[in-house]
Amino acid sequence: MTVSLIAALDRNRVIGSRSGGLPWRLPRDGKHFRRCTAGKPVVVGRRTFEEMRGWFGDRLPIVLTRNRDYVASDGAQTAPGIPEAIAVARASGSDELWVCGGGEVYAAALPYADRLVLTLIDAEVPGDVFFPPYAGDPAWVETGCVFYPADEEQAWPFRIVTLERDGGEPSTGGDR
Repeated sequence: MTVSLIAALDRNRVIGSRSGGLPWRLPRDGKHFRRCTAGKPVVVGRRTFEEMRGWFGDRLPIVLTRNRDYVASDGAQTAPGIPEAIAVARASGSDELWVCGGGEVYAAALPYADRLVLTLIDAEVPGDVFFPPYAGDPAWVETGCVFYPADEEQAWPFRIVTLERDGGEPSTGGDR
C-alpha cells in the first residue's frame, strides 16, 4: 500500500484557515488533484470532510475523527487514526491511499507517507492551518517537478513537486 500526501501550500506552508475553504483558486491544480485521487480512497479530517461533502464521487472517503459517535455520509467510513485508515484502504482493495487534509491529518500521516505530491504556490496568503515541516529532511527525494505560470485562470505561479521517501527509513504504512 502506497501512502501519498497531496496538498497545495504557499511559501509559508499555509494550506487554509480554521474558518474553512481554500485561500486560492487554481483550476489546473484542482484538475491535477482530481486526476491523482480518482477511484482511490482518500483520508480527510472531519472538518475537511464536511467542507467537501458531496464532492467525493468515485473516491472512498475515510474520515479521521476522535468522535466514536460521528456518522459520516456520502458512503464514507471513519477511522480514529492513520493506521486504521490504512487498514480501511487495504480492505477496499486499493493499492494507494491519498491523504488530503487538513493540517492535523497531514501531520499524523507524514510518518506513514511514501510520497508527497505538493503544489507549491509562489505567494503568501493569510491562513492559520499549515502543512507540517518536511523541507530539508533527507528522507525526501524530489522525483518530479512541473511549473505552471500565472495566467488568466491561475492568480499565482506554482510548481507541482513529487517527493519520494528515500530508501533509508521505510514508512510504517507502505508495503515496500
